[in-house]
Amino acid sequence: MAPCAVPDDVIPSPPELVCVTGASGHLGTWLVKRLLEKGYRVRATVRDPDDPSKTQILRNLPGAEERLQLVRGQLLEEGGFDDAVYGCDGVFHCASPTEFSFEDPYRDCIEPAIAGTVNVLKSCSKAPTIKRIVFTSSAASARFTQLEDIPEQRFDESSWTDVEMCVREKPHGWPYFVSKTLSEKKAFELAKEYNLDLVTILPTLVTGPFLIEKLPNSVADALSLVTGDKFHHKFIRRISYVHIDDIIDAHIFLYETPEAEGRFIGSSVDASITEVAELVKKLFPKIQLPDNFDYVGEIVPHYMDNSKLRKLGFEFKHSLADMFESGVKCCVEKGLILYPA
Repeated sequence: MAPCAVPDDVIPSPPELVCVTGASGHLGTWLVKRLLEKGYRVRATVRDPDDPSKTQILRNLPGAEERLQLVRGQLLEEGGFDDAVYGCDGVFHCASPTEFSFEDPYRDCIEPAIAGTVNVLKSCSKAPTIKRIVFTSSAASARFTQLEDIPEQRFDESSWTDVEMCVREKPHGWPYFVSKTLSEKKAFELAKEYNLDLVTILPTLVTGPFLIEKLPNSVADALSLVTGDKFHHKFIRRISYVHIDDIIDAHIFLYETPEAEGRFIGSSVDASITEVAELVKKLFPKIQLPDNFDYVGEIVPHYMDNSKLRKLGFEFKHSLADMFESGVKCCVEKGLILYPA
């Protein structure tokens, strides 16, 4: 049977338009890339659209010339995202402080993260075309609490980081943990107030290749056994990992799946530093690793439960070996490390 002819007066609908905040960051650049590959029109926010050091990677992406618009996003300015989200079908909110050390934790990390969330959600409330907001939170908003309070040491979407404990005990990275926890809670509060469709995704340690030129913090943490940077070893004594491809696909999956609601853990592998060391030995036999890891302290087993996302139909495709091989290859290609073999 011959295909039905499309009448000349029928104009096909243009691809959906989505906004990506924080588009020049590690996750943001990959998200823009994947959305363009899938045929979306993308309006990406950056601090300065005229700064080639922040935008050239985005402008060079396949499909960018036809379907990418770069706009200024003022995270700390009320109304600073009104123009960016106007007319969009969806919003991916990735913009947030990602450093772990701050001169003033409240001024430089916690307050900006919350204020940015408030400003983006308020702007979205003025845009009636928006069908869904996907908010990039972090596993840091779920896993920092007293382990004895967590059944079987298994964290899921019902788990929330204990902000008071973090402020009191000040573990390494505590301002980031607090900022992600409070900004995610604020996002849900505002979504309810403004009647917005919001889902949040909580990535664990995002590993694998990267498009930006500098080494992302998450990759620096993950590959610290390869680079020999012991500063990060305590942080990865027991942690969960996810490949950049998987977490980007999960963002888009949650945007495209109407049944998705609430929070979703974005994690594929749980591993201790000793388990990672065994993998590194196999992949890169010439690397000199410590004889033991007593210096990182007690390694307490705990797990990030990704079953909610998997039950919705999402499939994690990448192994821990994939993450390390592709991450190291990318670092070598960018001249950040020598090939460790």
